[in-house]
Amino acid sequence: MLKINNERFLDMMTAQATIGGTPEGGLSRPALSSTDQEVRNWFETRIRENNLEYAQDGAGNQTATLRSANDDAKTVVIGSHLDSVPNGGRFDGALGVIAAFEALLTIKDAKIELPFHLTVINFTDEEGTNRGLLGSSAFTGLLKQGELDNPRMGRDYFESGANMLGISEQTFFDAAINPYDLMGYIEVHIEQGTRLESQNLDIGVVTSIVGIRSYWLTFIGEAAHSGTSPMSGRKDAFLGASDFAHQARQLVMEKFTPGTANFGSVESQPGAFNIVPAQCQLALEFRHGDDTSFDAMNEELLALAQEVADTWGLRLRIKPSDYVRPAPMADTMIAAVESACSALSLSSTRLMSFAGHDAQAMAQITPSVMYFVPSVDGISHNPKEYTLDEDCINAANVMLQTVLQLAQA
Repeated sequence: MLKINNERFLDMMTAQATIGGTPEGGLSRPALSSTDQEVRNWFETRIRENNLEYAQDGAGNQTATLRSANDDAKTVVIGSHLDSVPNGGRFDGALGVIAAFEALLTIKDAKIELPFHLTVINFTDEEGTNRGLLGSSAFTGLLKQGELDNPRMGRDYFESGANMLGISEQTFFDAAINPYDLMGYIEVHIEQGTRLESQNLDIGVVTSIVGIRSYWLTFIGEAAHSGTSPMSGRKDAFLGASDFAHQARQLVMEKFTPGTANFGSVESQPGAFNIVPAQCQLALEFRHGDDTSFDAMNEELLALAQEVADTWGLRLRIKPSDYVRPAPMADTMIAAVESACSALSLSSTRLMSFAGHDAQAMAQITPSVMYFVPSVDGISHNPKEYTLDEDCINAANVMLQTVLQLAQA
């Protein structure tokens, strides 16, 4: 059975980790930064020295392509991202790009003729320094005019970084590929959790990337003197918000597992020791990978918020924030990954991804699949992030065998 070149692969993983490396052993490669540019230059050099076709599109997405003998063939895209969060880990994203690149090099070395073009991609700004899933959203045509008007790091950072890459805001909208040209997309990533590690499993095959929806909920009551106002008659906005958070947690656990809900910010006004809170703003975010459950969570959580507000004699103001639909993975692509695992005698299970990934955008235009390898202690976005060499090698071998499974099919 064909397998990757372990030494070459691990050497590339080590080399990329020196670019933007931090004293704690992590990485700082925010998208469009100088270290992001440096790792891009490193990747381009690796591509060109292996006599592969290199390209950079209008969104800064980098590609290495091994062409089929059939010029009219469709393309299978494999990869992930090389950018990182500030002081993040050495494996998040980078493993997916390097594993894909090693799989392509192994196929090239073996002189295997594929019935499709094989393209490795490094997507720009998956982590959201400027806008989450920026490169893959541009690549898939999902990026909309106006979405780059207010980048998270500001216009000056975005424009100077884009200029460094030789691109501009407008070229991002020229990067969309024709979906007809694609056959599918495959991505491997560290799990960023403990499900695989705790069950001693090698591979987690993702069935769906969860949808994410968030709201600002403002519970509005009435300010009062905290000493002279009877407790039983107060319209305490904070107590209403906290009661909702507690009941919402129970609702999600009882009816929507493995869905999740979070209340990441709370602010009460007027914000004094001796005044009953007249207003309390609560950040609500919830996630689920199943469309039906996702919609039901939305309906029931908002209904619960109104019910709690009524119970406490409060008014409720609801302001929608972010909204991303669940992204189911393709059955045919899931089967190809599972066949690859079986061929390599690796244990696997099916699971949802509760974090966003580029596959979330790619699934909107082509059959896509993700799979995970274990993360030690589930740590991620942290310099302590670590995945064992053997698991990294498994990631690349599963990528290789999945591509070969698709070629045979």
